Amino acid sequence: MRLSQELEKILSPLPGTFGVFARNLGTDEVGEVNADKVLPTESAAKTFVLLHYSGLVTSGECDPSARIRVPEDFRVNGTGVLRYLSPGISLSLDDLAWLMIIVSDNVATALLLLEIGGPEAVNKSMGDLGLKTGRLSSFEAMWEGAPFGTSTPRDLAEAYVHLDEKCREILARQQDLIGLPRRLQQSPYAVDLGVNMPVRVFNKTGVGPTTFIDSGLFETDSARWVVAVMTSEQPGPAIGPDDPAPVAFGEIGNILYHAWHSPAGGGGDRRTRVFGVSPSQRFGPPVPPAQMASASPQRHFEPPGQVRFSRPWSFQVRSSRS
Repeated sequence: MRLSQELEKILSPLPGTFGVFARNLGTDEVGEVNADKVLPTESAAKTFVLLHYSGLVTSGECDPSARIRVPEDFRVNGTGVLRYLSPGISLSLDDLAWLMIIVSDNVATALLLLEIGGPEAVNKSMGDLGLKTGRLSSFEAMWEGAPFGTSTPRDLAEAYVHLDEKCREILARQQDLIGLPRRLQQSPYAVDLGVNMPVRVFNKTGVGPTTFIDSGLFETDSARWVVAVMTSEQPGPAIGPDDPAPVAFGEIGNILYHAWHSPAGGGGDRRTRVFGVSPSQRFGPPVPPAQMASASPQRHFEPPGQVRFSRPWSFQVRSSRS
């Protein structure tokens, strides 16, 4: 109860709708706020796609080395790099999975989905895992402007309980760290450098015109926990490092770390010390919730009003196997 109250204290002054679910996998202690409210996931639902794809590879139903050619007329708006590259490039299914997570590539996601059964197959897999609210919209609904996916914070967080080694390998390199991990002592490059960081993060974010989501599995040498934080109805895009939602997500990530794994000799400033330097020295004092709320994202963007973002899934639904 106390942990949930701490989370509520951070979020209550902020605009918009929030949902949080976090569970310590060792003790089953839970922190939650609106944990069963269905909210847009945006690209955080690409973890659902990754789970389904990895399951097909493990069962032998999918060849990760199969090559896919990116058609010349296949362009998907939004995040990623493939839509800027020369047409006709050939990539393996594994390549697409890596791009889908590391840079949240929407072209890679669409191509991978077409090869593994589409949103319906992913939704069935999530249902089989007991994640009844973890859903992708159909291609047709996406075309009409529906969110890429929806879920409760509870089901989005619990998806990370099911990560296999392939999923962990890919998610560990995810490069958008503006949310939950922002105050933690970790790096997506550490594993490739042979460095064992105090916190290991396997997360996926999502962002839309008025939404921000972060979710993942967090590990230390003594604890493991899963968490999803979701917000909608923000007054503008929550993508700046000082915007209220990302700042609040970072505070939540830090609270969970200190609730479930405090480094020896900790105390004082409750945020993580990095290389012997406290966060107050690096970032200044912790940000009070009221100050987060007053830090309006409108300094970066005007409220969207009648402006509509372009459809993110403008592509022809057809196979592109070479």
